[in-house]
Amino acid sequence: MAENCTYAARLGKDNGVLVLSGMELQTSEELHLLAIFGDHEAAMELQEYVYSNLPSVPNNPDYFGDQVVVDEKDVIIRSEERLLLNSTALSINEAVLWIKERGGIVIPSHIDSSAFSIVSQLGYVPPGLPFDALEIEKMEKLETIRPFVMAKDTPLVTFSDAHYLKDIGRRRTLLEMERPSYEGVVEALGHLPTIRGGTPYPC
Repeated sequence: MAENCTYAARLGKDNGVLVLSGMELQTSEELHLLAIFGDHEAAMELQEYVYSNLPSVPNNPDYFGDQVVVDEKDVIIRSEERLLLNSTALSINEAVLWIKERGGIVIPSHIDSSAFSIVSQLGYVPPGLPFDALEIEKMEKLETIRPFVMAKDTPLVTFSDAHYLKDIGRRRTLLEMERPSYEGVVEALGHLPTIRGGTPYPC
């Protein structure tokens, strides 16, 4: 829910931490894409675009858990009634094009995963899509996954993909830049090792 980025950014500003807005979405192929923007309004536009392409299935909080927007003081602002774990009607091509047209970063998530990854769903990472990086979950799978990536010069990253607070930072990629900024992140991604040869810079 990109709405939560609004309040996270306020906390970040108060504590000297750069917070970028974005969301992870599930395309019609049932694969996960990470979208990141320097402009919060673009992230909110993506949220509306994704929500408008979700099936009208209500959430069952007792089974799936609550879907809430929480402010910087941990106060629940609202609950999202529509179930968000479903796939959107957007294809990977449509989603990537939309994100890139608005200046966003797009990264296929956990490409080495056996579920909800571009490799598990398509069988490979196709050439021609303007990915800013590829995210791998387990570095020991790098040699196994490498043959399935057609765009060998795509930078490689690893993230925590945390669903719980305790998991934040369990996997990290160090991005080197003069000062924290969205533009700095974009530039730093371009200097990372690629899938062709190398591993992400963990910190």
